[in-house]
Amino acid sequence: MRFSILSVLSALSALGHALPNKLQTRDISADELSEFKFWVQYAAAAYCYDSYTAKAGSKLACSAGNCPDVEAAGATIVYDFSNTTLTDTAGFVALDNTNKAIVLSFRGSYSIRNWLADVDFPYTDPGLCDGCEAEMGFWNSWAFVKDPISKVLTETIASNPDYELVVVGHSLGAGIATLAAADLRGMGHPSTKMYAFASPRLANPALADYITAQGNNYRFTHTNDPVPKLPLLAMGYVHVSPEYWITSGDNVTVTTSDVQKLEGTVNLNGNTGTGALLISDIPAHHWYFEQADGCLGAGLPFRA
Repeated sequence: MRFSILSVLSALSALGHALPNKLQTRDISADELSEFKFWVQYAAAAYCYDSYTAKAGSKLACSAGNCPDVEAAGATIVYDFSNTTLTDTAGFVALDNTNKAIVLSFRGSYSIRNWLADVDFPYTDPGLCDGCEAEMGFWNSWAFVKDPISKVLTETIASNPDYELVVVGHSLGAGIATLAAADLRGMGHPSTKMYAFASPRLANPALADYITAQGNNYRFTHTNDPVPKLPLLAMGYVHVSPEYWITSGDNVTVTTSDVQKLEGTVNLNGNTGTGALLISDIPAHHWYFEQADGCLGAGLPFRA
């Protein structure tokens, strides 16, 4: 989700409303911090053109220098996808033998088609649970690539049965990753882990509760990043719990005391409680342990 969307919608922020929040909060451990700093690098790699257009067997690399640990692990592309759907869903499946992981990573917004998916706010029934509704643009972004990715994941998991399945993304990519992980858990991969950095809201309360109950969800916000404040609470959208709220500033080293774990699909102690949706807060959207979208190309292409 990018700046033009925020400029159009910021005037609507006054329509948002607060729901009761749960007060449980704690700092994270050193091991958790190390884990979070690692997985965001896979989300960052999805912005790099050479990653989402790579040939199978190619090693992951970030031209912006923001995925050094992934590069050091020697992770390789199993499958790449981009520019094949109406939503221009892009990303890759990678095999990380060093960390015994199969990683599905979704790129955030880049093309016009991505941004149209960002603001496709009407609900749709994803068929995940009774009464569950998802933001149409995010669900379609996953649904359009679901079949080929599922086939690749099934084959890769069969060849590496002791590897964990991890789904990651930043911004739009985080929204897609959240729904993809929820769906994959119901398709026979219940232990799938999900790391969503700067995700917009994407679910009605029933769906948010359903995904929350699945577990293995790690959703991150940063200070007053405006993107996780969209779509508005007044539109019926809420977040998946828990929230890991990064409170340190832009482009600084994050410590364990800079990340608070907050429970609840709406929690006013975190990003949601930082005030109105303002365009001036956009810089916070880039910084999630790294400059997560550092590889993002310039311009506004219809096709990426």
